[in-house]
Amino acid sequence: MIHSCLFSTRIVAAPRLARLAAMLCIACMVLTACAGKKPHQDESVRGIVVDLAAKKAAEPDVPGLSVAVLRHGQDAPICAAFGTASLENPVPVTTASRFKIGSITKVFTATLIHRLIEEGKLGYDTPINRFFPTYPNGKGITVRNLLEHTSGIPEMLAQPAVLQNLARDWPAEELIGMVAKQPPLFKPGTQQRYCNTGFLMLAVIAEKITGRTYAEQIREVFVDKLGMKTLLTGVDGAVVPRLVSGYSGSDGEMQLPLAASIAIALGTGNLVASPDDVVRLVNLDRLLKNKVLETLPLRPLVLTDGKEAVYASKSSHYLSSELDGCTLFLFSEPKIDLIGKLGSFPGFGSAFFYDRQTGYGVAVSINNEKAIPQAIALGAEILNALRHR
Repeated sequence: MIHSCLFSTRIVAAPRLARLAAMLCIACMVLTACAGKKPHQDESVRGIVVDLAAKKAAEPDVPGLSVAVLRHGQDAPICAAFGTASLENPVPVTTASRFKIGSITKVFTATLIHRLIEEGKLGYDTPINRFFPTYPNGKGITVRNLLEHTSGIPEMLAQPAVLQNLARDWPAEELIGMVAKQPPLFKPGTQQRYCNTGFLMLAVIAEKITGRTYAEQIREVFVDKLGMKTLLTGVDGAVVPRLVSGYSGSDGEMQLPLAASIAIALGTGNLVASPDDVVRLVNLDRLLKNKVLETLPLRPLVLTDGKEAVYASKSSHYLSSELDGCTLFLFSEPKIDLIGKLGSFPGFGSAFFYDRQTGYGVAVSINNEKAIPQAIALGAEILNALRHR
């Protein structure tokens, strides 16, 4: 997750204009099935998706929204898209529109690591000094610590030099070296603190073991094997077809987000995709022997002192805990327990959830970073409705 709260550039000054734009966007709603839809698909699922998504899309803080639902073992997501992909030049969001998916990238990175573990090329308890020989206390920090955010390694995005120039594509080695000079936040395994640096390290580890770039591995594993045709690794300055524009705003007043490098977020938040493709993560068992989404415990991570690592959301109704590259979500409203991941990048908010009880997954993307609570709520509401239809 990349945080942006330093400054932004105003483009729509009046809430009234933003609300008007939202209303016009709803009128331009795009509703389709994703490629490969079969006639016998359950129309009751489609009805739930469209009804709940349309209500969220009508909110003034949602310029555009795209959602996809897929059941484990199936290949044709049910998709819907609403609103505009650009406030400057109104173009409707479609189900093929790409969004920056932020920290959902971590699920992809963790999958690459899980494959290496299953192939015997890496272990959960492998110390990171095998790959970063000069990293302080590298013998005491394991791959498992990186996956579970229990390493105590400082946050790369919090380094003063990085904060002063978030638009720069900082090389991975330079970022890791910068963090290595800082004192550890805590002893490995004793606390859980969200850490982008750990997943940058995991991406580098995957590159060192395979001899393939992170982008090559993403393409070979997810694009080729799971059919994620819209999935791309972010490249600063690249012209990306069907990429929506991102915004930052609340109370109907939109602004341009903070400019930030996407390439810097290698392995931790640098992927771009449509929800149509993100939701295909429900079929991770086609890539792994271990059915991660089915086997992760539906309880918070237990630290070395026996205490649970739990985060209470301030803006949404859930508790969460980081588990082996994914996140456990314990919702109170609605009452539902899910495995998945949230993603935030300047201008964008996304959510991916999987419901073990029904086998359905949902992916939601919104092009307003401050509207991620709406994406979270929509995902949980859809899966809860599918449980009770």
